[in-house]
Amino acid sequence: MPDHSLTAERILNPLMLHSAADVRNAPASPGIYGWWMKRGALDVPEAPYQEQNGHQLLYVGISPRKPSAAGRASNGNLRKRLVTHATKNASQSTLRRTLGVLLANDLGLTLGVHGGREHYGAQGEALISRWLIENARVAWAVNPQPWEAEDELLEHATLALNLDRRSDAFARSISDRRRAALAATRAAAR
Repeated sequence: MPDHSLTAERILNPLMLHSAADVRNAPASPGIYGWWMKRGALDVPEAPYQEQNGHQLLYVGISPRKPSAAGRASNGNLRKRLVTHATKNASQSTLRRTLGVLLANDLGLTLGVHGGREHYGAQGEALISRWLIENARVAWAVNPQPWEAEDELLEHATLALNLDRRSDAFARSISDRRRAALAATRAAAR
């Protein structure tokens, strides 16, 4: 990996993996994070995932997002984003939307419109949050320009749940399943 990747390295080989229940302890700073799922907890293709303590690195993200071409910056930070992933709902989290699709049969989840937003409802979202506490760990690293480390990881690491920039069968399948669930939800809401 290129030299600027100390931050990426801290996600690939973290000193500590935190429980999803502990995300409120993440720094309120810009940075990158990686979600590590218990090996075998999700139906993902066999691949050379980064592994640590029985968990596989399957998803990375950043907060804030890269500033727009016009220079507009987001006010996000690691703590806000990780709390959203761990406790909020699928309308606010791509990770939760993907987990909902993957776990729909196991957890009995159905995407629906709740309070004008598409997510799995209070009960379904609580099941996803519980699943994360039981099966996921997260690592984070503070960095004022986390998009550089994210670009590096998306290019070089095997990350089953990151769908951007991918066209393999699994990524297409998840994208198709997410679109179908969203279409069914919108059709039912009419």
